[in-house]
Amino acid sequence: MNFLCPNCNSSTHLDKHSLGKKFTVGPYKFVNFEIQCSECFMDIPSNLCENVKNETISDIKKLWFDKYKPEHLKHAAKCSKCNRYYWEIEKSLYENNITSKDIFYQNYSPHKGGGSLVCKICDPDAFSK
Repeated sequence: MNFLCPNCNSSTHLDKHSLGKKFTVGPYKFVNFEIQCSECFMDIPSNLCENVKNETISDIKKLWFDKYKPEHLKHAAKCSKCNRYYWEIEKSLYENNITSKDIFYQNYSPHKGGGSLVCKICDPDAFSK
């Protein structure tokens, strides 16, 4: 598979996974898979980063920054303490040689009527076993 990240121009990726959430409207309506970039750690819709032809790169980048990325930011997991998005947390953990599938826990607050996500960077002791 040829990969090109429209977010950072990297040509290497970590993995490809199915999109867990199904969207009925918007740019993600027909997206089934995302590929995680190994440089910026952003999950990119496979239709924007897989087997991209050189002559379409500028069009794909425009689509990513104008339509897909703003939608991605609306739904992306974010720490309630440090306000980092999941890809920023994953990148920081990777750079510090920390590997973990679990990067968040949910902190329930009865006053807020729900939970808040707290990341492994803000509360590393909560993840030790």
